[in-house]
Order: sequence, then C-alpha cells, then structure tokens
Amino acid sequence: MDLNELFKNKEQIQGLITMLQTVLDAQDQQDSSTKEDKPKQNSKIKTRKSRKTVQDKNFVNKFESMSEFNSHKADTAIDKVLAKHPPVQRSRKFETIDVVCRVCGKNENVNPSLAPEGAARYKCNNCSRHSG
Repeated sequence: MDLNELFKNKEQIQGLITMLQTVLDAQDQQDSSTKEDKPKQNSKIKTRKSRKTVQDKNFVNKFESMSEFNSHKADTAIDKVLAKHPPVQRSRKFETIDVVCRVCGKNENVNPSLAPEGAARYKCNNCSRHSG
C-alpha cells in the first residue's frame, strides 16, 4: 500500500483507525480482566535504617585477648620460605614537572606519572571532579 494513495483516500484511513481502536479496546479488556484476578497486596515501604556510628561503650574486642592475636609475629620462618623476592621500597624518586591545568589555568608541580602525555593534557584535582 503506497502512502501517497493512502493519504488521498480518507475512507481507507478511517477504516484503519477503526481497526486499531477495536484492537486497543480488546487489549484493554484483557488487561482489566487480568488485573481484577490478582488480589491487591499490601506492600510495605522499606526504609533504610541508619547505621550506628558510635559503638557501645561496653563493647570489648575479644580477639585481642585470644592467642591468635599475636600469632602472625611467630610466622617469620614460614614468611622467609614463601617469600620469592625480598621486599622493595615502594616510593620511587622522581623529579616534579611544572604543569598548567587545561581548564582553570592553575600552575602546579606534580609527579610526571600524573601527566604522561605532557603538560598539555593535565587537569587539576579540583577540575577533575567536574565534567568537561
């Protein structure tokens, strides 16, 4: 069916409208019959209870009085056997670089790993919280 012919013939448009209305009416009757079959349930509104931030003053941590509390100190022998590599210092030395924030223009001295593509793509912490 061509749309241009359909627009010219108002009787066909009226016929399509009546067909769609009968389909919608039939669906509404089915929906209303299924809704009537289901009994309404009283749904309770769930609310969040606030967490207690202040601990009870009489609270006693029983783990501190157990023998397992200090057991990790005696495990130095097994730690030496299981250790594949000796511990290394985690803070590496670096030279700070001068960068300018691309949003607000603030000058900062930062770690080079924070601006890997150079100072042109750097964004300060304050501007990073906002989009853009």
